[in-house]
Amino acid sequence: MTDIFIHSFRFGENTHLVTEAPSCLSAEELARADRFKVERARQDFLISHHLLRQTLSRYLQTDARSIGYRYGQHGKPHLKTPGRHELNFSLSHSGDRLLIAICHDCEIGVDIERIQERSNPLQLARHFMSEDEALQLAELKDPVAQREFFFTLWTRKEAYVKALGQGFFHAINKTDMNEISAGIHVPSSEDHRAYRVIDLEIAGDYKAAVAIHMDGDSPANAIVTRVLEQ
Repeated sequence: MTDIFIHSFRFGENTHLVTEAPSCLSAEELARADRFKVERARQDFLISHHLLRQTLSRYLQTDARSIGYRYGQHGKPHLKTPGRHELNFSLSHSGDRLLIAICHDCEIGVDIERIQERSNPLQLARHFMSEDEALQLAELKDPVAQREFFFTLWTRKEAYVKALGQGFFHAINKTDMNEISAGIHVPSSEDHRAYRVIDLEIAGDYKAAVAIHMDGDSPANAIVTRVLEQ
């Protein structure tokens, strides 16, 4: 059984962490925060990385300030000292929502997106979706349904490539997601059939998904996903 824990936060309820973050974050994180030109983006970075450290510290039973990171070839973070059972994590935020996904001993990626009314799903699909996905999207005549379906597809793909650790170096427009159970998908790529992509219910104006790498041909019911609203 694979347990996935999704910690869900609102930025608006954690604005006090902007002033607390400098005492918790590393010098490298604070330098990254200072590179943001937009103040809201800087504050969101400080809050999200403070909450990430707080969340990880509870699992690791250690001080949040002592946590260190190492980074993969394309920037995916891991714990510098993972311990006997490796704790893996992923972070994503959009609008007022922040998700932190946690699991043990398996690669993980999470994505959340606020549904944007100004987006043009059909135009975006030509660049980021497979031919079959673009056709499915075009068949939807209602603009609201189009936007919702586009962001459903987008979060699945983004969570998947984050779990891969390749970011947009992976050609997401070449991969479909095949449903194997309600809300659970497998990438069509033969090399990545061990991944599972799970839809998440967060809020009405958001879409979200989490992806993990499973050992062997694990059944869909071997995954337990818990969303913890905080």
